Amino acid sequence: MTKITCLLIFMAFNWSNAQDYRFGKVSEEELQEVSNPTDPEANATILYLSQKTYYDFTQSDGFVQITEVYQRIKIYNKDGFDWATEEIKLSDNGSKRETVSGLNAVTYTLVNGKIEETKLRKDGIFEEHNNKYWKTEKFTMPNIKEGCVIEFEYRVTSPYISIDDMNLQYTIPIKELDISVRIPEYFNFNKYVNPRATYIPKVNESTVSRTEEVRSKSRESNSTGFGNTVKTNFSSDKFNFKEYKTEIKLSNVPALKSENFVSNLNTYRTKLIWEYAFYKSPSGQITDYASNWDEVTKTIYDNSDFGSQLTQTNYFEDDIDALITGVTDDSQKLNLIYNFVKSKVKWNDYLGYTADSGVKKAYKEGVGNVGDINLMLTAMLRYAKINANPMLISTRSNDIPLFPATGAFNYVVAAVEVLNDVIILDATDKFATPNVLPVRAINWQGRIIRKAGSSTWFDLLPKDIVQENVSLLATINGDLSIDGKVRSQLTSFAAKNFRSEYQNFNAEEQLMAVEKDKGEIEVSNYEISDMEALNKPITYNYDYHLESGIEQIGDKLFLTPMLFFAPNENPFKQDKREYPVDFIYSFNDRYQVIMTIPDGYEVESMPSNSVVQFQGDAGEFKYIAKASGKSLQFLISINLNKSFILPGEYDNFKQFYQLMTEKQAEKVVLKKI
Repeated sequence: MTKITCLLIFMAFNWSNAQDYRFGKVSEEELQEVSNPTDPEANATILYLSQKTYYDFTQSDGFVQITEVYQRIKIYNKDGFDWATEEIKLSDNGSKRETVSGLNAVTYTLVNGKIEETKLRKDGIFEEHNNKYWKTEKFTMPNIKEGCVIEFEYRVTSPYISIDDMNLQYTIPIKELDISVRIPEYFNFNKYVNPRATYIPKVNESTVSRTEEVRSKSRESNSTGFGNTVKTNFSSDKFNFKEYKTEIKLSNVPALKSENFVSNLNTYRTKLIWEYAFYKSPSGQITDYASNWDEVTKTIYDNSDFGSQLTQTNYFEDDIDALITGVTDDSQKLNLIYNFVKSKVKWNDYLGYTADSGVKKAYKEGVGNVGDINLMLTAMLRYAKINANPMLISTRSNDIPLFPATGAFNYVVAAVEVLNDVIILDATDKFATPNVLPVRAINWQGRIIRKAGSSTWFDLLPKDIVQENVSLLATINGDLSIDGKVRSQLTSFAAKNFRSEYQNFNAEEQLMAVEKDKGEIEVSNYEISDMEALNKPITYNYDYHLESGIEQIGDKLFLTPMLFFAPNENPFKQDKREYPVDFIYSFNDRYQVIMTIPDGYEVESMPSNSVVQFQGDAGEFKYIAKASGKSLQFLISINLNKSFILPGEYDNFKQFYQLMTEKQAEKVVLKKI
């Protein structure tokens, strides 16, 4: 009897302390929590996330997809305030529109021991039209304070059968997650967890029975002695079918943690990916929707906002004729047209592989989305008899396309096929050059669609080695300050990045940027060459006076030959790497240092010559030092031919970088004569 009593007391205790996740049942304990018990660094925590997707049936529309979302989020500090804004992406394609209903949102705060509620009002709800296909409904929670709890719920109704990817992991931890999907047996999907994720959840699958009723009416005409009478008959038929049910229930889902040199964290997010494979009618007839890449590209090409945009030429013919008249070299034609489009039409910051405004309107108004600009560029190149075709791309923010679908792409560029090579052009970026794309567009592979209908993949990995050559002159003065000159030359992506960063800087801002993180330095005579000459490397040089470059101990001087160019620390500190290191492109950094030591001193010791390699020729670091009288010369080069380092290679790569860092920090020791 005692054992039974204890068990009942234990059950009652656990029941009374179980968290209630019904809407409006926020507890004082949740409001008093100051940090996540398992992740104290988290700025916020999703206390509960529920998402239910199912297909409702109506007489008029048949099956309609419904998604119900409910979230409760704890915000610990100001850095977590971003979680108080929710964005809902909705299809807005003519008559087939997704809609939001049942929005209910409340912010809870604890004031003098009492829970206070602040409800979301209409002035906190916004709608943004991204393009003619998509819009975003956004709401921002009211009365956000450190320590508050927010919760919201809404319902999305969609006329589409396909299911969006379902995120099971966020950049903050999740205490409880409950995902449920019910799909009628007529709609068949391939589904899988993101293969690049490191957190793999358990997915439960089952089958349930469902019954729906279809009502109909008919009219019956009867002849009587008084004329014809019409009678309306009502009937109903029931149909039974199975539903495939997918459930995921998780507790304490870890946050998706950022790491250095990760191009897009979403690539490694735990998520459930759905591919609509086929429809099976009640009679058993199958309609296939899972397609191959050629079918996908044909569907895209046949879209009036894609393929037909490439055939329109009358709006630009006169201008292009005037531009290339007398030019016979295709390479020169290409560059003339490419630079013309970049100066003629400005990007409006919207992505998309289809035209939004339409190429004619974009050309006239001087602004357009990615599709408007780069389809226009492709059409102009074709008009000039250059073998140009559109190339479809999935940007880094859109992830890597894993299976054939039109939604796998969200970007388009122009691809010019020449002998054994492809020249890629993107006119949305002022400082882009042939084969030097904006980073957003460098993501695995692009798919070229040719006029004849064929399509093929092309590797987007930059092939050129990006170079940065630095010449550093340093003269040590008698008062142990240092005067010198710096000359640096940047090529390819390094030059593009420099131009993008400094394009709007005035002279003072440029000096401040150069002096940043270089100690007690004063820079003068700062000059930049070829800022606008995009086909040339960037060259900049300046004079400097440095007060803090030498450490004196007794009659000895200690200094690092690379001075302010020496790295402070190894950026790869963590013991274990979850995601690949992505440098985007291969690079070669080369530093040539010539240092003059002051009178009355001589060299006591110099860093030794060294060569360190990573996986053979995948990476190499060289350090060469030589002394000749009062002149010290150093040549330091970092050559990384492999720009994508897998987690399994991380230990060796970390060691390689650590040896480089330590070597560049080694000091020359001078002693007084």
